[in-house]
Amino acid sequence: MSAPSDRLGRLLEADEPRLDRLMAVVASLATEPPEEASVVAALDALAAELEAAEAPPAAAVVAFVFGDLAFVGNTANYYDPANSFIHRVLDRRKGIPITLSAVAAEVGRRLGTPLSIVGLPGHVIIGDGPDPSQWFDPFAGGAPLDHDACRRLFARFHPVGAFDDAMLRPIPPSAVVQRMLGNLKLVYRRRGDLGQLVRVLELLLGVPGTGVTERLELAAVLAALGRYDQAAEQRELLVALDPGRASEHLAAAERQRVRRN
Repeated sequence: MSAPSDRLGRLLEADEPRLDRLMAVVASLATEPPEEASVVAALDALAAELEAAEAPPAAAVVAFVFGDLAFVGNTANYYDPANSFIHRVLDRRKGIPITLSAVAAEVGRRLGTPLSIVGLPGHVIIGDGPDPSQWFDPFAGGAPLDHDACRRLFARFHPVGAFDDAMLRPIPPSAVVQRMLGNLKLVYRRRGDLGQLVRVLELLLGVPGTGVTERLELAAVLAALGRYDQAAEQRELLVALDPGRASEHLAAAERQRVRRN
């Protein structure tokens, strides 16, 4: 695995994975990647702007991030990859729901106010703690949401889908990273940037629980780039990961090596 993928895996194996550091690793995909320490320091500085004698309530932290600090959703260019790179989000104070939620959660953590990231399908929102009873829409200036408003928000993105209260529970850091990288996969597919798509898929392989699907996709993209040896290597790795299809993977690897010639 690549160095960023290794780093991502080590961070996620920690007892309490740090989202700020995880986001810095995701941002290593950017043209000008940040230092991990600089991301941590930038979030420290933002939190220090709110002077509070004790941990403020969740609504106050959200109001601070989306009011005083003026973080907003990038409605004009949602599919700009910069929306998924934390250093660019911090510089521009503009992002997409998942990165804006992560900024709020990290500012809250520094202030002693636990905020959670809730993976509502189609639109990530913020919860007021590990067992949320109130939610906030980061793409609408931190607007408060009750249970019914969350249901309506889900219906906007999934008009024929069935809402489940489990959708309003927080997601773990590994799922946050998967969704961030999933957004970047979509962005680079839309742009036809296969080189960056390879880097995203390689980084995804550092997330526990990923493997067969991501490695198959990586092999296909490598082959499309004419990197046949590397595509063959990925299919050979799948022999152990997906033994029920071992012969299929070996045959595919052989075809890629023949194409090299």
